[in-house]
Amino acid sequence: MTPTLKQVLDSLAVPPAFSQHKVTTDENVLTQLYTWKSNLQSVLNQLDSFDVSTLALSEQADLVRVLAPLTAVAQWSSPETRLVASALLRTLIPSRQLINHVLKYIVKPLFAPTPHPCLHTYTARILPRPADTQDTYVQQIWKEHPGLDEVVRWAVLNSEPSAYESTWPLLLPPVMSFLDDYQVLFKILGVRLVSNMLTRVPLELLLRTGVDALLFTSLTNSLNHLRDPLTPELIHIAVPTTLQLIDLANPSLFPHVISFHAQSHSNEPGQATELIHTLSPVHSKSLSTRFTRLSTLLSALLGTVIMYTPILLPPSPAPGPGPDPFADPEHVDTNSEKVADTQPPTKQPVNPTLVAAAQTLPAVLSALDIGGSRFLKGIIPVLAEWLALPIFSVTSVASAIGRMPSVGASVAHVAESTGQFEEDTRPSAPELALYFASLSSISVLFCTCTPRIGRWATTLVDALGRCWVGCLDAEGQSGDKRVLKDSLCLLKERLRETAVQLAELYPNVVEVCLRLDLSPTLIFHSP
Repeated sequence: MTPTLKQVLDSLAVPPAFSQHKVTTDENVLTQLYTWKSNLQSVLNQLDSFDVSTLALSEQADLVRVLAPLTAVAQWSSPETRLVASALLRTLIPSRQLINHVLKYIVKPLFAPTPHPCLHTYTARILPRPADTQDTYVQQIWKEHPGLDEVVRWAVLNSEPSAYESTWPLLLPPVMSFLDDYQVLFKILGVRLVSNMLTRVPLELLLRTGVDALLFTSLTNSLNHLRDPLTPELIHIAVPTTLQLIDLANPSLFPHVISFHAQSHSNEPGQATELIHTLSPVHSKSLSTRFTRLSTLLSALLGTVIMYTPILLPPSPAPGPGPDPFADPEHVDTNSEKVADTQPPTKQPVNPTLVAAAQTLPAVLSALDIGGSRFLKGIIPVLAEWLALPIFSVTSVASAIGRMPSVGASVAHVAESTGQFEEDTRPSAPELALYFASLSSISVLFCTCTPRIGRWATTLVDALGRCWVGCLDAEGQSGDKRVLKDSLCLLKERLRETAVQLAELYPNVVEVCLRLDLSPTLIFHSP
């Protein structure tokens, strides 16, 4: 007997248990999930017998509801099933009627019981003050539908810019619910949805409804979640998405910021001054808002993520006897002999949250341009401290930074925004990611804050010299680790390039270092 379309779609719906599969210990549930995933390919092939063009609007919407989650890179899908699901989904014509039907009758009912406190329930307009948030995170039934974010993403990417006006009240609430959720996993999904939405939504709609300010606040607040294992991934996508929002809502009137900065310090600075005075009040306000938001983003990285994140992960406590069930919970034993011992703090892994913040810092500094000079007092000491860390005391482990993007990704972002840097795609050991990210930030500051960086020249030379000596020490201890040796050579090359760039900008720095008898000045010379 040939199954009906409803039966096939019911078989393809992702089981809700997948949302809790990482904490599920029930063997029966895990077996059912494995069986469902094993049969997924064959069930998907049954959809070939149905003519999509003859399906009703509600049936097409059900197809989107079922197929969109299967296109996600998740534990319930495989590369083969993702290809089949994507091909089937492309057979549907994303008409305005279909998108509205999906959002109104499939997505909206799942979020209706827990509306976003800052949005009107029906119009999605921003409320003058947040509504009662007592039950916002209680009984969130939308979390029982794994892959629901892919359904929303399908609607976001397939809506024409001219159609966003009508779909806005249906599209914005689920996106904001993902973005402002208290769990980092769903917050990451929300940031990705925002990034997709910013590529399609009309700028006029963002500014007229004030959603740009709401999105900016939510994105910067996401950097406050520092105790979750997914925090590094959140930082890696939240910072670029925030810059994407700023560039859209408050674009720079000087697309070649480095060229304009150089012009303002040329022999004819009056031209740059005259250009600034001719800006209209609207443009002046936009530039002011842009600088304020970029400063807020940098302050969130420096004052929240970097300040409250330890450089090294804390050592794991040694196994010992469990807590005394009869102990007084309000009594604190101050006897040091009874305190549980910890593992020696040797070769502790570098904190991946700090590495993520360091790798996103160059793009923010590049966007700020000369405006970053007001933050040099907080930036330079941090970068110098990172470079001065003994290399083998911050040895990372694969589980800590294994999923981190290479430093080339950060440099590539800077190259795209300034046109001054090239992406370095050579492989480097994750143990050295913090050092490479620090050097990338210093290179950006050389180009953007040239008039103010000179007073920090000796501090930078000291940090570069300490890192150079650390490389020499580490080379003798690397043993047969070929990748680490190559990475150390690459780091020494980057150190020399940075030192030469500093000497070219401030020639007297070499003389000062020689006068002070600073031996690390050897890095200024070619090998």
